[in-house]
Amino acid sequence: MVSSNLEYVGRSPEARGITEGKFDTVRGKDILVITGRFGFKTYDVEDPAKPKLLDEFLPPELAANGYWQNEDMELDTKRKLIIGALDPRHTEIDQSQCPAGGGVALAGCKSGFYVISYANPAEMRQIGDFVELPSGHTSSCIQGCKYIWTGGPARSTPPARLPSGEIRPRVVNPEQAWLGPILGPLDPTPWNYTRDVGDGRPIWVTDLTNPYRPEVSDQPVDIWRNDGYTDYSHDVDEDDEGIAWVSGRGGIRGYATSGYHRDPYTNQYRRATPFEPVLVGGGGVAGTAQPVMLMHNSGRPTDGSVRAAGVKRGNVLVGTEEDFTQPCQNSGKIVLSDLTDSWGGEGAQQSRLDKPYRMKALDTFHPFIDSPETSTGPTGCSAHYFEIEGPLLGAGWYAQGTRLIDISDARDVRQVGYFRVASTTANESSNTWDIAFRSDRRKGDLVYVFDMNRGVEVLRLKKGGAYAAASMKKVTAPNLPSNAASPEPVSSLAVDGTGLVCPLFEY
Repeated sequence: MVSSNLEYVGRSPEARGITEGKFDTVRGKDILVITGRFGFKTYDVEDPAKPKLLDEFLPPELAANGYWQNEDMELDTKRKLIIGALDPRHTEIDQSQCPAGGGVALAGCKSGFYVISYANPAEMRQIGDFVELPSGHTSSCIQGCKYIWTGGPARSTPPARLPSGEIRPRVVNPEQAWLGPILGPLDPTPWNYTRDVGDGRPIWVTDLTNPYRPEVSDQPVDIWRNDGYTDYSHDVDEDDEGIAWVSGRGGIRGYATSGYHRDPYTNQYRRATPFEPVLVGGGGVAGTAQPVMLMHNSGRPTDGSVRAAGVKRGNVLVGTEEDFTQPCQNSGKIVLSDLTDSWGGEGAQQSRLDKPYRMKALDTFHPFIDSPETSTGPTGCSAHYFEIEGPLLGAGWYAQGTRLIDISDARDVRQVGYFRVASTTANESSNTWDIAFRSDRRKGDLVYVFDMNRGVEVLRLKKGGAYAAASMKKVTAPNLPSNAASPEPVSSLAVDGTGLVCPLFEY
């Protein structure tokens, strides 16, 4: 199923298992670097319709198909380096410490990131040693990749109510108990939440000026992020003005990492650094499907392409919520927030469970609610990673495929394109994690779809490309056939805690 403003160009099915991809130019050639269960692959994309595989690399200590997860892989395009996060739930050859699909509570499961050179895209190689950290779900570049902020995942196997009625106790990684208490759905009133509060790893900072001699922070940053509790810092997106926006459980918080700013925690002006950033804005997010929101990633457009009446330019913050609560409409949304009253950081700093601060929601989007259309089952309905090209947002929406959203008016966002495969052959159905926009100098804008089931797929935007989003008509995807495959994710959001975030779909 594809909207009329998109043309299907081609597919690279050998990239199945992909989580993310990014572009660069090396020695005058257009290169695509991807990551997934397989580790890393490089492609020559001089012919956008026919990506040509150049090389594959998997760190030798990891089992085949055992790389996890690096879902927001970073490229240092100046030094031609991949920053590849390793989540503690990877599959090592030694299965005794890190069993596949689990391990957040096991201190022996290493996490952190690899540094891999793609200066020769046909021969990738590791630079230096693995950088071992107490976190490892995502690693993000700060200040041109001179510094790396690494966060997530959870830090415990949550309690569960067994069929017998007994409650299996929570198991916390013993090395991270000092991060504070964890409140869960099985805790007594007044903590009646559907998801944990406090069960997550914050950000550890690495100075990567010399990739052969990384320097790691003694203490984490982005603490107290969830109404006063240290929690899951999921991902970091640095905007064009140098503010690092950290998404996670409890909202999206913005930090200055350079210059002098007033610290809302001390009411003193001080110099901000990547090791000691200053909270300058953001906070909890209103309009989400769930009250204890897990904000997955974010973006702050600053070029004027995204506006909202009565809101100053640059004050729109876009974020995705990741959630798999049933039914479908209770799963994660895209939310556009107004940053205006969050600047200074006091709202986020003072937020508490009994008196929470939430940014004002300008608009939200969810295909099941706003289109409306049928889904492939309530567990495939969450938003995931997105990319913004001017006024157009392209989102990976798991089993809902690729969604193109006109966000030029942040108070009235509209779906203007879609691509979704609902095959009766299970492993060919959409399981889309992210997309990337790419300009084809000859034929217009391309959309690269990164789909764990289907690999890399290439679409072409017709008639004006991404910057024509406001003139595109609103569209609704057709209803699914009754015999379409219905994926079931295995997610760490599940009560039994046996899954991975982000989820893998099983059929």
